[in-house]
Amino acid sequence: MIELNHDRAGDLLPLELQRLRERAVHHRSRHRQRSRPFATLVALTRTTPDLQCWLRQLPSRYLLHSVVALLFPVALLLGQLPLRPAPQTLTPPTAAPIVAEGDVPLIILGPVNLDSARTGEEEGDPPLDDAALPVPLTVLSRSEQTAPLIVPATIIADVAKVRNGPGLAYDDIARLTSGATIEVVGRYGEWLQFRTADDPSLRWIAAELVNVPEAVFYNLKPVADAAIPPPPPPKVASVREDGLNLRDGPGTNYVSMKRLTAGQELTLVEQFNGWFLVEAGGLYGWVTAEFLNIAPGVIERVPVAATIPDPNPPLVGAVIENSVNLRKGPGSAYDRIGAVNAGTEVKLLARHKDWYRVELANGTKAWIYAELLQVTPMAARRVPYTNDIPALPNRSRLANSGPVNIPASGDVASYAVQFVGYRYVWGGSSPLTGFDCSGLTWYVYRQFGVSLPRTAASQFNTRYGALISSLNNLAPGDLMFFANTGGGRGITHVAIYIGNGQMVHAMTPAYGVQISSIWSSYWTSRFAGAIRPYR
Repeated sequence: MIELNHDRAGDLLPLELQRLRERAVHHRSRHRQRSRPFATLVALTRTTPDLQCWLRQLPSRYLLHSVVALLFPVALLLGQLPLRPAPQTLTPPTAAPIVAEGDVPLIILGPVNLDSARTGEEEGDPPLDDAALPVPLTVLSRSEQTAPLIVPATIIADVAKVRNGPGLAYDDIARLTSGATIEVVGRYGEWLQFRTADDPSLRWIAAELVNVPEAVFYNLKPVADAAIPPPPPPKVASVREDGLNLRDGPGTNYVSMKRLTAGQELTLVEQFNGWFLVEAGGLYGWVTAEFLNIAPGVIERVPVAATIPDPNPPLVGAVIENSVNLRKGPGSAYDRIGAVNAGTEVKLLARHKDWYRVELANGTKAWIYAELLQVTPMAARRVPYTNDIPALPNRSRLANSGPVNIPASGDVASYAVQFVGYRYVWGGSSPLTGFDCSGLTWYVYRQFGVSLPRTAASQFNTRYGALISSLNNLAPGDLMFFANTGGGRGITHVAIYIGNGQMVHAMTPAYGVQISSIWSSYWTSRFAGAIRPYR
């Protein structure tokens, strides 16, 4: 057993206490040395009355400036520290329709231009260039939206009568010759309101005498009934017997266009050797006077025709677009044997449904879709109809350069309009997150069971729809494609045609999803083509 030395433990306690005292004295001394300069300065201030007075008189702004000068180096040091980015959150729109789930496989049949500067993983198309875009219709003021569309047009009749109202009951006040240019500002039924460069007054002309595309015609602003002047007393007659032929010229050697019924009322336009040019239900033609009941004093008011139609007009037509396909038979399913450009004159040999069999100057015979040819009504009525056509080849459906024989998607167009006002998000393809241009078309058609690729360039392919090369042949639901927008190259933008010369599309982060006029020069100059999706 080891005994503790209690006397030794007692001797150690004073020694430890002494060491603690020495350490406390040492720390107190160091503290005094550190605070001595400040204490000296305070003491100097207290013992120097002039210095105290000077400090009291010093403006307070000097003190603020001193504080700023001291904090400036600290701010520079803090500015060099890396900042942690704030987490990004997506705020969904208030309206949240059903979100499409799953992805559509991207099938690229041709070269696709990709933006080399883009490194994100999202898939879609870039926004448009805000600075170059025309303002969409849906963000214009009400007055701008209802402003009349002014369309340049050309007279196609040899001599066209200008009237002071929309109808044959109005007097003709001038004549325009073929090739004259006018500015069409409105329509009323089958009549166009226009002005000319040298005469700003508004006058009227029959639509069939003017070269205006059908899509433009129905996009013109209708003139209100209140703005139509009252007509002069009518120049009318009634049909005396059933079966009266309405012919395309004043004589029995002209072609009959329609048979009229007894009691039918006709508007008298011109007269020539006992025949009257009349308007019957929107159709113009000639009838003999011996089968008409005409009130006294009317015949004298009907002007005499200066010219009459040629009963044997040349059966020719002119191609109105570039790269029009020549086919072996009357349909897009027949083989393509060549192409012709706008202005090419062809001889009309026969007609089958909506196709003409034509002969070129070099002797080539082929079929061309009727709407791609400019043919006068007189010539069209004299082209013989034929059912002698080649057998249809056993092939799958092919691309079509004109209007196609598959149903349009008007239901798709109506569905797409509901997303006007939704935001633009690059790579977005649902109402919850927003849309880019191809994301909108992808989502809308997906709701109708149609699977499209996820970019505009890959959607523009005849695998997914029939090709439509002309703005005049569009139908609601068609996908319209544009090139070189937003600084990109190739096919860079897609929209859904909704009718009346308008399209809905996802534009930019500033605009979001909006409706635009397809006839703006920005869009017409960049239009690359359209497809009518297969359903």
